[in-house]
Amino acid sequence: MFEGRIEGVFGIESPEDVLKLLDEKLISQEIKNNQQEAKLLQEKKKAASKQPKEGSGSPREEAAIEGFDSSNMGGGDKQPGVELDTGNAPLPMTKTWFVDNFGMQGNEIMDLLVKSGRDELIEVIQPLIVQERMALLKSFPSVSPDLVHTLPFTDFDWEMLQKNNDSLAIPFRRFVKSWNDGNEESYEIWSNRISKTERLSLNERKVLEKTQEVLGKNGSMNTQALQSHGVPESTTKIAMLIKSHGFLYDIQSLGSGSKNNDRGLFYGLKKHDIFVKDAGALIGDLYEMGGEIEISPRGTPRLILPFNSKVCKEYAHALNTEMGVRGIIAEGNGLVIEGETSVVKAIDASLPHLKEKKGEVNILKKALEDDEEAIMCLTYAHSKPQKQVRLLKSWNMSLEAFEEMKEVVANG
Repeated sequence: MFEGRIEGVFGIESPEDVLKLLDEKLISQEIKNNQQEAKLLQEKKKAASKQPKEGSGSPREEAAIEGFDSSNMGGGDKQPGVELDTGNAPLPMTKTWFVDNFGMQGNEIMDLLVKSGRDELIEVIQPLIVQERMALLKSFPSVSPDLVHTLPFTDFDWEMLQKNNDSLAIPFRRFVKSWNDGNEESYEIWSNRISKTERLSLNERKVLEKTQEVLGKNGSMNTQALQSHGVPESTTKIAMLIKSHGFLYDIQSLGSGSKNNDRGLFYGLKKHDIFVKDAGALIGDLYEMGGEIEISPRGTPRLILPFNSKVCKEYAHALNTEMGVRGIIAEGNGLVIEGETSVVKAIDASLPHLKEKKGEVNILKKALEDDEEAIMCLTYAHSKPQKQVRLLKSWNMSLEAFEEMKEVVANG
């Protein structure tokens, strides 16, 4: 199925050998961990049996296991230089773990897995790649390993840094400082230094191609929605790839919700005319990001959707066209849906897409249908604390009884 010979580790001459060795490595690692743990338990028992059974104040009392450094280990459960992997602990990882074990970079193995259709192993490899990159970052003074989750690096960037960590040490530390100071142009300077052209791994291309396909089929959405539609990466990685290379696939940031991070951004494809294929999904996602319900003095309901975009008016027009209403307008840093007809249609379309805020929208829907208990819940929610106390007294209800009723209405 594949051609070419992979050099680097004795016994690996084909992609199939890599996949086989990968399975063996993970299994043997687990066996080794279990054996190491069992050995340590045995040594503890032997050491305990040598201690005096009676008396107190013995120099050996409460001592750590012989041969163990307890001054730094807090109880003598590790030998100096040994990093034990147990249960939930991560695999012991070096900055060149994949090359040392397979003669290949982690992203090269990912490309093989993509080509081979071994999706079950992709989920296993991704955390190991992250651990290796954290070990690489840790090797640079004053660089936090946690930056692995926020740096806008592609697989090519990581590969170049790993292969040339000595020559790129100073430029990389300068880039990190500039990036931490909020200078987003620093990545372009770094990228120009290591490569004259933009480069992506096969897995990264697959992520962006899938993103392009999902956006073309379903319209604009945020990274969480993209992930739920089958884009095979974390929300952070999706956002970083779109930010650095999305333009290659006509993907652009359209605006943001109220959350001040990448998850609040909404993405779409570059087009001359804006149209919305799934109005309910867009409204639901925006409402989850910080949407609110307002009731005017006349009792008219309004849905406030945070959406900071230069084309907010165009989106309001597109949503009105898609849903056949007139009550969606661009106002401030968001969209406003007002009027009972428009609100009811927006609720019906968005409810299947709501999760955390589904209950409060359910209450509004039932209140618009003249459900007495839902109207009570809505009135209470939009009243000041002093009035809330008076409402409970007039209803002859305790706060606990009211909360129970509200729970039933929200989930009913």
